[in-house]
Amino acid sequence: MNAPDQAPSNLTGRVVRGVSLAGSGFILARTISLTTYIVLARLVTPTELGQFTAGSILVGIGLLLAGSGMQAALIQRRDRLEEAAATAVIATVLAGLVIALIGWAVSPLIGSLFDSSTVAAVAAAMAPVLFLQSTRVVPNALLQRRFSFLRRLVVEPASAIAFGIGAIVATSSGLGVWGLVIGQYAAVTTDLILSWGLVQWRPKLSLASFAMWRELVRYGRHVLAGTTVRRVGDRIPILATGAFVGNAALGQLQYANRIVTTPFAMLVTGVSYVVFPAFARISQDGRRLKVALLKSLRWTAMVSMPIGLILIALGEPLAILVFGERWSEAGEATRALCLFIPAQAIAAVLGEGFKGAGQPPERTKVNIAGVLAGVATMAALLPLWGLIGVAIGISVDAIVSAGFSISRTRRALGVPPREALGVLAAPFFAALLMVTVLLPVELLLVDAASRGTALGLLLLAGEGALGAAIYAAALRVLAPGLGREFRGLIRKGRDRDGNKKASGDEEKLEAESERAEPI
Repeated sequence: MNAPDQAPSNLTGRVVRGVSLAGSGFILARTISLTTYIVLARLVTPTELGQFTAGSILVGIGLLLAGSGMQAALIQRRDRLEEAAATAVIATVLAGLVIALIGWAVSPLIGSLFDSSTVAAVAAAMAPVLFLQSTRVVPNALLQRRFSFLRRLVVEPASAIAFGIGAIVATSSGLGVWGLVIGQYAAVTTDLILSWGLVQWRPKLSLASFAMWRELVRYGRHVLAGTTVRRVGDRIPILATGAFVGNAALGQLQYANRIVTTPFAMLVTGVSYVVFPAFARISQDGRRLKVALLKSLRWTAMVSMPIGLILIALGEPLAILVFGERWSEAGEATRALCLFIPAQAIAAVLGEGFKGAGQPPERTKVNIAGVLAGVATMAALLPLWGLIGVAIGISVDAIVSAGFSISRTRRALGVPPREALGVLAAPFFAALLMVTVLLPVELLLVDAASRGTALGLLLLAGEGALGAAIYAAALRVLAPGLGREFRGLIRKGRDRDGNKKASGDEEKLEAESERAEPI
């Protein structure tokens, strides 16, 4: 029988299945969201989207302040889970209420920063969202630590549908920026109802205690610090663009972000949702943690490198063909953001490793280094290049975060940086070869954006297929063993019953290590 603090021996198969399920659900949600924004591109102007983005600047920060530390602490915790969850419910709800009041109070200041009374009104209207988001932190944490994928498969797609229906109906009625606010409320309300409905657990508030709150905060404060730095850093480009370039440029930046973050989030969110609890369970076994980390890094790089670098060639025509000619500046910014996808994906996987190994302060250091580098780059380039300078700064932030993460792997995770770089080399050079071929093909031969929407998209699809073929061929030469490893992972992901002893041990592990788990 496995000891309570051991990981199940067939954890790899569970993680592979989990990544596929979580990734599938997230792809569905992002596909729905992308479709919504394609429609909204015809219903709202860049200025209206910029006003909504500026007015919502506190939403992401408020959520992390209310609960990111508590969520990570619950996932990582091994004992007294019922008491911990009840305490976290009270803590996150109270924090959400306070943050919502602060958000409402500072809304005039936000409006003045962006020189817009509409932005101030939107910020005030979005303040209650900060409270609503905080109330779903605990059920989401419980679903994640159980390796339950209901959030990814049900909640997020349903929330995306709710936003799409609310926003499209409202904006088509001429409500402009307020239609986007209505869509946001529809999404967060749907998320809240489904999260609590699917977790099938209700808190016993009498178990909550100040002593337990201190235990949760002792771990969660480091996660909170690192996430706060990251989220504040993510808001700096919004503030810099809106304040110094204009709300229309901010709308362009948001559509560039939509192109870049859609594949990034599809990749990283599915992976991080699973690997953090998996890393936490094997954190006491240094050898298993090292192997798992390098595998996660290798497969993340294999997918993220070509997705990011292909935007150098195809990002601008993609933006014009999908969203329309008036979003052409978003396409230019997309090229400058291309390195964000692989760099931030690498930093995200290593960040989950730091958290799972009980080293969240390392993640804070990484985020500080990245944000400072990004801000310095934006400050230098924004006066000359405007929106493009901001986009380059975002990429620099991600690149520095990835590099600094790799430099910390030996101390925090027992993985020499040379080994971490070794698993990244083949995907990088294969993707570089791919874009070296594709860029002149697009610029000199195809020019997809000038061919009309239907033909242009067809040509882009053909270029994408050519790029995939070049990348796969180069990868086969540079890393010939990856195909065999991939097939092995697929077999483990499909083998639910092949190792009955491991499965039995896993059930015993769950009964022992999660005896106090809220069900």
